Amino acid sequence: MPKYIMDFSEISVDLIESCGGKGTYLGELIKAGFNVPPGFCIVSDAYFDMLKCNKLELLIDEIVQTINFENYNEEFEQKTQMIRDLVAKCELPSEYEQISNAYKDLAGAGGAEPYVAVRSSVAVKGTAISSFPGMMDTYHYIRGTEEVFKKVKECWASVWTARAAMLRYQKGIDHAMAVIAPVIQRMVDPEVAGVMFTGNPINLSRDEIVIESTWGLGEAVVSGKVTSDFFLLDKESLQVKNKKINSKEIRFGVDNETGCGRKEYAVEPHMRKKPSLTVEQLVKLAQTGKAIETYFSTPQDIEWAFEKGVLYFLQTRKILRF
Repeated sequence: MPKYIMDFSEISVDLIESCGGKGTYLGELIKAGFNVPPGFCIVSDAYFDMLKCNKLELLIDEIVQTINFENYNEEFEQKTQMIRDLVAKCELPSEYEQISNAYKDLAGAGGAEPYVAVRSSVAVKGTAISSFPGMMDTYHYIRGTEEVFKKVKECWASVWTARAAMLRYQKGIDHAMAVIAPVIQRMVDPEVAGVMFTGNPINLSRDEIVIESTWGLGEAVVSGKVTSDFFLLDKESLQVKNKKINSKEIRFGVDNETGCGRKEYAVEPHMRKKPSLTVEQLVKLAQTGKAIETYFSTPQDIEWAFEKGVLYFLQTRKILRF
C-alpha cells in the first residue's frame, strides 16, 4: 500500500515535491524546535493517484485544450470550475483511509474529533518554486472525518482555480507539473494573529522587522479583509521604530452556529482601536523571528498566532524580494 501520510516530524527540506513548500517548512520548523501545531501532510502522490484512479487526467487535459488563456472571461471561469468539480467529486479507494486515521490520531488522549485547518502546500516539479501566495485555498475550523475528506478534495481542486491556472500559464508552467500536498494541522483558535517579515519587504532593509496583527484568525490580515495594526521594529535592539494602530472592525473565528468552518464577526467597539499586541508579545515575536531567519539563512515571511498566550508558527517562507 502506498504511503500517503507524513507527520510533520518526518518531513525535511529535500521533500518539496512530495510535501510542497508549506509542509516542508513546517517540518523544518519542528526539527529546529519552534512551536508548530501538530499535524501531517498528504503527500503529492495521493493527488496524482487520485487523478489516475478516477481517470481524470485525460478529461482534464481535454478541457484545458479548449481554454483560451489569452482571454480571462466568464468562459475561462466556467471551464476551470468544471475541472474543480471533477476533482471535488472524486471517489477515493480504501488506501485513503490513512487520512482519516491520521486525523483521528490528532485527537490525543481525549478522543474528541479535533478542529483542524486544511491548507494547500504546493510546488512545481523540477523547479525551485514552492509557493503561490494567495492562489490556493485554505479551510479553517474543520471537524469530523467526512468534512476533512471534503476539504481535502476541495484543496486538491484549488489547483484549478482560475487565478492559479492563469498564473501558471503566464509563468510558462506546465499544468501537469503542479504539485499539491494538503496540510492537516490542529486548529489554533487565536486571540491575536498575523504576519511577520524578518526583513522589510518595502525598502528591502535587512535591519528591520515588520509585524502586522489583528484580533482572531490571521486570515483577516492575509486576505486584506481588515486594516491590521502595523509595527516596525529595529532588528538589533527590538525597539519599536514606528507603529500604526488601526480600527479593526471584524475578526474571523469558528462558526458557532454550524460548529464547523470560519465566520466573520464584528469586533467589540472598545477593542477596535486597542493595540492587538503588547510590547512583550512584539519582542517575543521578533526574537523568535530572528531565530527562524537564522535557521533558514534568509529573511522570512512568517504566519503566527497567540492562543491563550502561547505563540505558534503556522507557516514560513522566503521573502521573495530578498
